[in-house]
Amino acid sequence: MPPAAAAKKAQAGSKAADYKLIPALNWSLVSTGFVEVFKLRNREVESAEPNRFFPGSVAFALGRIDESGHYLMLKCGGADDCATKRDALEDRLVYATLLEVVRTPRVTKDQLYNVSTWELTSLGEKYMEKLRKRHPDLNTRLAKLIGAAFASQ
Repeated sequence: MPPAAAAKKAQAGSKAADYKLIPALNWSLVSTGFVEVFKLRNREVESAEPNRFFPGSVAFALGRIDESGHYLMLKCGGADDCATKRDALEDRLVYATLLEVVRTPRVTKDQLYNVSTWELTSLGEKYMEKLRKRHPDLNTRLAKLIGAAFASQ
């Protein structure tokens, strides 16, 4: 078999394997689920115990997207970089929510992220890479869904 044909066959096999891990998405269904779960998790942030997401911190939900594009606030003790941690927590909330609503028949959700802190596992990161590859506009789609979640409150 010529090298080019072998490479195409290997890529096709790789895509088939990706679809076994994450079946084709019904984006309308994913969108509806994402908005609902995101709203619940955003409320969960507000009632979270101190130190749940990061040691020495307390998280708050703003209930809206502020002028700088953030929807969470983090209070940190000491010289911690709260802005970086807040950004990380916003990412965790979004990505764990997406992985929650996407069908992953071969793994449980707790294999993809820590159910308490929402920090992605290495397997969760791998799944997110596959979703980004499948949907190059994924961040834009997620931003629209976050906006929709706040608009429907």
